[in-house]
Amino acid sequence: MEEYGSTNNLSNNKEMKQHFKNFEKQLSDWYCNGNTPELFSQDTRFILELQKQKLGALGLDMQMQIREREGYRSDYSPLSYTDNVFVNSICSNNKLVTTSIRNDQKELYSRTAPGMMTVIMQNPKKGGVPSPDTAMCCPHCGAPSTLGRLESGCEFCSTRFLMDELYPKVMYFYFNDLGDADFDQRKLRKYIVRCSIFFLVFSLLSMIIRILSGEYDRTSLLIDGAAYIFGSIMVGAMFGAGAWFLANSFGSVKLMGKQARGLTTMGKSVMFCQKMRKLDPTFSTEYFRDKSMSLMKLMLYSENPQELTICRCSHPIPEKLREIVDVRCQNSGINDYSIRDGVCDVSLTFYTDSLHFRDGKVFPKSDRIYMRLRKVIKKPTDLGFSVTAVTCPSCGASFDAEKVRDCPFCGNTYPLEENEWVVTDIRI
Repeated sequence: MEEYGSTNNLSNNKEMKQHFKNFEKQLSDWYCNGNTPELFSQDTRFILELQKQKLGALGLDMQMQIREREGYRSDYSPLSYTDNVFVNSICSNNKLVTTSIRNDQKELYSRTAPGMMTVIMQNPKKGGVPSPDTAMCCPHCGAPSTLGRLESGCEFCSTRFLMDELYPKVMYFYFNDLGDADFDQRKLRKYIVRCSIFFLVFSLLSMIIRILSGEYDRTSLLIDGAAYIFGSIMVGAMFGAGAWFLANSFGSVKLMGKQARGLTTMGKSVMFCQKMRKLDPTFSTEYFRDKSMSLMKLMLYSENPQELTICRCSHPIPEKLREIVDVRCQNSGINDYSIRDGVCDVSLTFYTDSLHFRDGKVFPKSDRIYMRLRKVIKKPTDLGFSVTAVTCPSCGASFDAEKVRDCPFCGNTYPLEENEWVVTDIRI
């Protein structure tokens, strides 16, 4: 069972902060320069590649810039917890995120907003590191090997690897948009100034009307004029502060509503995880959550999702899902599940903030994405390793199981669900 709690290892905290900064830079470099991020897991890299290919096929280019927020202290406060094999570390920080999408002619979408950037990293657990005999494919050429043999170099492509290059790996990352609930002092000043100007203009017009009607002499004009100006500033400050407070309060309620989506599925999610731990002692809640989100993104970003090995859907992917070009998952939960004859079927809902591309326009939308997964659970879960190259059970050839549905040598479908979760349905 997972063990939750803040880490007390200060040196580990310092290391996590540095990894967070490296990841932040690598993510920006990927979107702006196309440089492959080294800290990403293989699933995450593949997702980003598919997204870029989809955007390119639509004639779009997406840029993302992550910057420090002025006036905010960089307090990362990592939180670590363990499963049977790995130490999972969550690191968050307040950032200013700019997302823009354009085509060859113009910018179609741009938004700069404060957001909480959260990164989930994974390290081997001390005393729980996989043995040298653990099967693993070469990350460079995909040839089947073991961790021990890869440590001294791949015998097929001669690529050498240091094992610390495999860890830590970023299993998942997400942004919580804080733009609707951002208590910014600059916004407060804008509200006050605008309200003060409004009341001042109203007061001056009132004075002009009274001057034209002959109600003022010189002395009373000076006294009343000063009173009107002072009163306009005071009333404007009060109304401006009140309007700012109401706007941000509504924004906070809206943000809380977004974050509360999926709470009704919490009970079912806990029951599912407890049941899976009884059947599979290596089951990791963190691994399942990150894996399911990765599978959802693979289906959304792939140009031909039904050609993916992980897809076992019997019907075409809905067009509303095909128009999503960027998705940020705010929450997810288990709707129902069944376990029969060693096969687990589970239904999930993802609560997302997405960018849709339709009729030449990019627009934001909050979505509910429903997905069903299936896996043969007779085998223990292989925690922490993404499926890359596999051995075809029919002809023995090695190929990429995530990118190729059927063996390119003999044409037989690889039974991925015996080793990994597969998607049997997805809709919106």
